[in-house]
Amino acid sequence: MKLISHSVNWSSPKVIVVALATMTSLSVPVTSAYAQSAAAQSYHLPSGPLDQTLLRIAQQSGLLISYEPALVKSLQSAPVEGNFTAPEAIKKALSNTGLELVATPSGKWTLRPVAGASTTSTTETPAHKAIADAELPLISVAATADSGGTGFVAESSATFSRTDTPLSETPKSVSVINAAVIQSQSAQTLSDVLRNASGVVARPGPYGVPSFAIRGYVGNAPVMSDGLSSYGSAASPAALTPTIAIAGVEVVKGPSAIMAADAPPGGVVNVIKKAPQVEPFHEVQVAYGSNSFSQVAFDSTGAIDEDKRLRYRFVVSADKSSENFMGYDGGRHFYIAPTLQWKDRSTDLTLGYAHTVTREPFPQYTVGYARGGYVDGYVEHPLGNRGDHFSMTADELTAKLEQKLSDNLTFVSKNGYTSTTQGQDGWAAASTVTNSNALTLLGFKSSANYYTANSQNYLRLKSDLAGVKSTTLVGVDYSYMHYVQYDRNSSSTTTIPDIFGTINVAPISSPLTYQFGGQTQRVGSYLQEQLIYSNLTVLASIRRDSYLSSTNIVGRAPSGGMHQTAYSPSLGLMYQLTPEIAPYVNWNKGFQPNNVTAYGGGLLAPKQSEQFEAGVKFNLMDDKLELTTALYHIDYTNQSISDPVHRGFYISTGGAVSQGLEVELKGQIMPGLNVIAQYAYNNYVQDYAPTVKVNLPHHTGSIWTTYNFRSPALQGFGVGMGVFMSSGQDVGSTGNYHVPGQTETDLGLFYKMEKYSLNLSVKNLFNHKLYSSSTSASFIPMGPERTLMLTGTYDF
Repeated sequence: MKLISHSVNWSSPKVIVVALATMTSLSVPVTSAYAQSAAAQSYHLPSGPLDQTLLRIAQQSGLLISYEPALVKSLQSAPVEGNFTAPEAIKKALSNTGLELVATPSGKWTLRPVAGASTTSTTETPAHKAIADAELPLISVAATADSGGTGFVAESSATFSRTDTPLSETPKSVSVINAAVIQSQSAQTLSDVLRNASGVVARPGPYGVPSFAIRGYVGNAPVMSDGLSSYGSAASPAALTPTIAIAGVEVVKGPSAIMAADAPPGGVVNVIKKAPQVEPFHEVQVAYGSNSFSQVAFDSTGAIDEDKRLRYRFVVSADKSSENFMGYDGGRHFYIAPTLQWKDRSTDLTLGYAHTVTREPFPQYTVGYARGGYVDGYVEHPLGNRGDHFSMTADELTAKLEQKLSDNLTFVSKNGYTSTTQGQDGWAAASTVTNSNALTLLGFKSSANYYTANSQNYLRLKSDLAGVKSTTLVGVDYSYMHYVQYDRNSSSTTTIPDIFGTINVAPISSPLTYQFGGQTQRVGSYLQEQLIYSNLTVLASIRRDSYLSSTNIVGRAPSGGMHQTAYSPSLGLMYQLTPEIAPYVNWNKGFQPNNVTAYGGGLLAPKQSEQFEAGVKFNLMDDKLELTTALYHIDYTNQSISDPVHRGFYISTGGAVSQGLEVELKGQIMPGLNVIAQYAYNNYVQDYAPTVKVNLPHHTGSIWTTYNFRSPALQGFGVGMGVFMSSGQDVGSTGNYHVPGQTETDLGLFYKMEKYSLNLSVKNLFNHKLYSSSTSASFIPMGPERTLMLTGTYDF
């Protein structure tokens, strides 16, 4: 079947876009607009020139559409992401263009201006076009394409339901921070990005890498890469992906077994990497900032062949700094990631590789006094050796296939292999500060190798019967992880006589020896059903997971391994009350293996979690502004604690309950004014230890706005400002250490020409002392002092 794509001149001045398969051999003449547009298909089209988007829809669907060429010239389409019939896809592309799709009396499709609306045409003056272009954030071509051309609004989740369902139709709380937000804030790390997600608290670690608590659960939330898990002793490779390689970051709230199997109750983080694009662009980025930070990066994508079926993406980034604010040797990072994609009407195959080299210095921190309280303010020199650091080298291979087996049935296979070497080398505070200002340090040096293989395979069946749209998934996930760890064969401590005096601590030089290793195997099978009838959406699933692991420790007999299974059901309902308002409820269950032994033999039962959530999603101002509210209650049971009678064994206790409220707002308030804001309240109670302090703030929130000046005299200029807040919180378990509420103010100044852009970012504008969440008074991490960075990009 040959695909024909060309323009035909008719006797009228209309131009017709044709993407019709040769039908004569099939004897199925397409005689009306309705016959052509019956079947829904999956579309993944970014914002771009409207005429090109219409052509791509026509090529994929075979729909015949005619229009005046002047109507679409100079217009940009909205992104088309999801499953639509051809007319639905065109209507999506026409959003905010002032045009509408109508059927002619003869049964053909055409375009016409919406009554009372005006469209951008070639007669528009450059000044007027600059004003129109200034409505979205002033970001580079790459960030615009990767965020779908919708500003701060993200329209769908790439991985949660595995169906590309729009977020506005998903009965669950999912936060998505896209490339537009990331670039406008000059975010450098995943912690920077996640400040924009409600209910997420970043907790810097003593060896240079953070962990993330979601909805009150302090167990390190897993960080996935394009829906695939990766593991490490201190951080997954996905958590250290440079932001120039990130198209977006998702936070799926609550138990998420269908996506991440044995994840903590609070939720999971998923990093969406940049993918090949059809429309070519190339971008060079250069940055320079405080502490002699410098970065050079390159991002390039486009089609390789004339049919635009073979596409590529190539991202490379390198940066370094002289030192951090505490005087530790600065970080160094290198990342390179080539990706190839073949995509036609039935096959979508993507092959990717990424190589990451990272060196992270110990973070800025302060310490508590033994008598209570803590060293107030920034410590300006290392509490250890200035070379103390965390290091990682990772290689990742990925392959994704989406193969249409028929009009309604698709096979999807996502596979990944990751090899990671991680090292921790340094001195960490092992005590609080004495009355004489002395501090004891513990030396730690280790190296760990992780080898991870993942495979996700499922069938996706779509149907539309009697007005009920159904999407059914049946699948199997498999992952295998093998690890070995080498530590120094003896521990050592040293004491700093006076933390305010001269400190000279030698680096750790002891050799490493094998200490332990092991392997973990996970197998999950699941069934998911999504039903849409009129205004009602139902999303239900059931998953069974099998978890098998074994450990080998030097000096001990090899373990026989542990095997646990669990079922995790979920149910979500959403009702579209009006085109703008959709309330929803959901119920989810999840599990985590308990790998500890009870007295008398046998493992403790898995930790079981359960969430009830209710919320409302609002699409406001013609879908330019999104508001999401959520109330949740999460509990889990079978928390393991030490057996008070039998040393070395464990018993199960109750668990914990987390309740809270979250609000998120993102989008365009008025032309040129864009916003992303969030607020979260969380109350976390530990039934098994009610007197132990919870080391998280009750209240967190942020707001970031950008404004693009719209007058011709200031065209291309913009300004951004944001405030990031948290309430006071306890550090440690006793209540002797409390840090006050925190407020950080950031500023951004932008200038964008046709191919060039500049962004001056100032973080912690007022140079406040910023304290982060911590479980120990011997390590109270602090945010950076005032930081400046100038970033320039050139697009070609």
